[in-house]
Amino acid sequence: MARGTDRRRDGRPGPEADDAPATRDGLPPRLDAPVRLLVGPANFAGQGTRWARALEERVPTTKATSYAFLKGVLDYPVDYGIPAGTYRRSRRWQLNFVNHVIRNYTHVLIEASRPIFGTWYGQDASYDIPPLLAKGLQVGLIAHGSDVRIPSRHVETEPWSPFPDLEDETVELLERNSTRAVELFTSFPGAVYVSTPDLLDYVPNAVWCPVVVDVDTWRSDAPVLEHEKPVVAHAPSKSAMKGSELIDPIMEGLAERGLITYRRVEGVDPADMPGVYRDADIVLDQFRVGSYGVAACEAMAAGRVVVGHIAQHVRDRVLADTGLELPIVEATPDTIEQVVLDLVSHPERGREVAARGPAFVEQVHDGRRSAEALASFVERPSAVPADWKPSWIRPKVVMMAGNDIVVDARVLKYAQTVANWDLDVTCIGIPGRKLKGARELGKVHVLCPPIQSKVLVTGWRKRLANLKPWFSSEAEYTLAYGRWQYASRELRGDRGRDRRDRERAGGVAAAPAPARRPTRERLLRAARWRSLRLHRAILDARAYPIRRAKRKVATTDMGIGKRRERQLALYRYLPSGRWRRVMPEVVDQELTLGPLLDRIQPEVIHVHDVFMLGIAARAAHRAALDDRTIKIIYDAHEYIPGVPVVAPRRVAAYSDLEREFIHDADRVITVSEPLAGWLQRDHKLATLPDVVLNAPVEPPEDAQVKGLREQLRLPEDVPLLVYGGGVNRARGVGTAVEALRQLPDVHLAIVARANPVTAELQARAVELGVGDRVHLAPFVDAEVVPLYLRSATIGLSPLLHAPNHDIAVTNKFCEYIAAGLPIVTSDTPAQADLVRELDLGAVYSAGDVDGFVRAVRTVLADRDRIAKRIADDPQLRHRFSWAAQAEVIRSVYAEVMEKLPDAAWAPGATIVKRLVPDPPEPPETKWRAFKDAASAAERDQEQTQEKKQR
Repeated sequence: MARGTDRRRDGRPGPEADDAPATRDGLPPRLDAPVRLLVGPANFAGQGTRWARALEERVPTTKATSYAFLKGVLDYPVDYGIPAGTYRRSRRWQLNFVNHVIRNYTHVLIEASRPIFGTWYGQDASYDIPPLLAKGLQVGLIAHGSDVRIPSRHVETEPWSPFPDLEDETVELLERNSTRAVELFTSFPGAVYVSTPDLLDYVPNAVWCPVVVDVDTWRSDAPVLEHEKPVVAHAPSKSAMKGSELIDPIMEGLAERGLITYRRVEGVDPADMPGVYRDADIVLDQFRVGSYGVAACEAMAAGRVVVGHIAQHVRDRVLADTGLELPIVEATPDTIEQVVLDLVSHPERGREVAARGPAFVEQVHDGRRSAEALASFVERPSAVPADWKPSWIRPKVVMMAGNDIVVDARVLKYAQTVANWDLDVTCIGIPGRKLKGARELGKVHVLCPPIQSKVLVTGWRKRLANLKPWFSSEAEYTLAYGRWQYASRELRGDRGRDRRDRERAGGVAAAPAPARRPTRERLLRAARWRSLRLHRAILDARAYPIRRAKRKVATTDMGIGKRRERQLALYRYLPSGRWRRVMPEVVDQELTLGPLLDRIQPEVIHVHDVFMLGIAARAAHRAALDDRTIKIIYDAHEYIPGVPVVAPRRVAAYSDLEREFIHDADRVITVSEPLAGWLQRDHKLATLPDVVLNAPVEPPEDAQVKGLREQLRLPEDVPLLVYGGGVNRARGVGTAVEALRQLPDVHLAIVARANPVTAELQARAVELGVGDRVHLAPFVDAEVVPLYLRSATIGLSPLLHAPNHDIAVTNKFCEYIAAGLPIVTSDTPAQADLVRELDLGAVYSAGDVDGFVRAVRTVLADRDRIAKRIADDPQLRHRFSWAAQAEVIRSVYAEVMEKLPDAAWAPGATIVKRLVPDPPEPPETKWRAFKDAASAAERDQEQTQEKKQR
């Protein structure tokens, strides 16, 4: 239950009450008045409470609740207080408080740019304002001090500024936060206030709402400067900001000389401060900021001599606004010693200044001026439009993918495109080889938080797996083998330690290592070595089933065929094919990424591929319970039942996941027209999915790319076929390798990541006598692929028949067109129809080597004409460009979000030239790493062949 404190009408410090004014659900009670104001959540020095009381007294039709989160130390009385942990972390309290405020208040005065609702909407008040305005509440802002005091500007105007002496990280944080707060205060068209006059330097559109002090509480009849040794008190709330480190040595020196009694006050409860000031003659306020605040007003109200540094323009501003001189004796760290000595030597001067203090506070700081300033906020209609929001508050879009984002060019294209439309884009994935944690890609935030294993290989599942005599997956074997490796390295490390100890002299050991270990220790080590060797043999034996299956797949399985279709059909109806059973890691991902989505509160979640579809749907379900709406766009990159290579049971699980959640999507996008039809048919979708090809972006103007032909050092007159993309047996690249025997002088470049299949292809090329004409080349950054490929002669798409291949219009197909290359494709229908219809090249029967040869010869004979036909058709090149796809995406987002920012319709809004902020990496820098990987793959292939022969 939220904690409340005693509500005292004078706002003075008081004890916490057990019967705090909060309802049974831990929320403040409803106020009975036409105008109901909430002030919070800072209540610095009790000012929120005092402003609330002052306004109630000035405007009888208004009732106010002061509210703050409590730290448990030196908290000031407040009408409604909650623990800081609840404020920051309790989603339940945050939601309840949002609903309570919207239903029970008419006005909200937000202090210090702090979020009213904890972190429910965001990290500062700017995120709370739009939903409050949208619900019809009037909103005002009030600044306290450091929340708008920008360090870089303060340093320019104030010679004693504290910021140069603070830690760099602290100043950077203050600079960032105060700059944002000033942007908010100066752009907000409603009521804006500052609590001290110097803050008008930063927020000139604000009204000064003076801090409030109860004069009666602080009034003292104790004489001033009549002690034998004057008592000088200094009670800084923040010593670094007050300049305590500059004046403490000076005052301590005067005290040691017997001239004054110096009292440095810290950690005193606010209720005890009137007594501290009553016993003092001189109160030192602050010497670095150049203004005055609550502490100075309290000391003036007590009739003490207040000394501090007040900038002259601040004194002038107070005089102009109030008609009164500010009764604070001016001093800086350079002059403070002499000023105090003068007051000690001439006490009558000090008494005269002190005597003016209570009257000044009563005129300016007793609450009447503050209430007068705030009255216009509660008495006048708001001029703030209901749809107003700060310029940096943009609709939030989250893009999710089951990878580490930076490796997925399609996701990056979407993200950069949508970010160009003035939408706040965050990409969420899972940690991978390229990214763990967070990264900024221009306007796009990327988050790949660590996923804790709470379901995967834990509990009874893990214990049951350990009982099996064999490994059921490669991951289990890898994990067990890793532990064996560590144990063997550890034992070898013991031997290394022995040798190192014998060879080195000195060290921190109390006695030198013995030349020979004791017999018992040597025998134990020998036993451990034998145990490890036996353990390795057992591991190999337990891994036999998966190795056998792997060899079988390597020699026979293409990931396609009738047998696979039967397996998928069977798993579809078996419980063992359900996604929760096959993929417990999805539950782990949900437990980590679900709360992250709840904190971000996006308007749209765009799910790429099926992996994160359930997580997005669950987030939308939870949002509905919180009276929020999340729209889901599902981007189906593949026809899940037709995915090759992946184990049938896992494919069945992916299909199960898609079936369960696809109807939670508000729109579905996919990669080809045939696949759109299949998705509508399989899932009985109301509308046909939109089609967005995986087309290339425009290369950056400053891209410096060495072309593929130049990389391979091939003359211009040598025919060069190129295949770009992932390589497995179902991709059909082997057809092209086999055909080279009938295509003398023709070279083949395979732009792919080295793997066992690429090693097999190279080995086969050597067997055929064409090894010198088959080249492996590395991938390059997606932005420069067309530039990289354009020096080739023909682009290849030799896919074998499979459900996904038959309906695919691949990214390589679009890249070949962007590069101006004629295309030779297998007769997979989607691409074959386009090649015939648009006169882009030639088609052959998938897997038919002779047909491939005829197609290549046909295109080589007509290459110049086809290349010119592509180059001279801007509509064709636009159709297969990312800019054209972005137009489709924009129409989808416009319908889903109902309205897009104006930036989405500006010229060039569909053009993307960089997927990452850094310039694309030139391909030549990748060759060394690529060749090392290719060599390793070749060695693995050779070892496999040797084992087969043995």
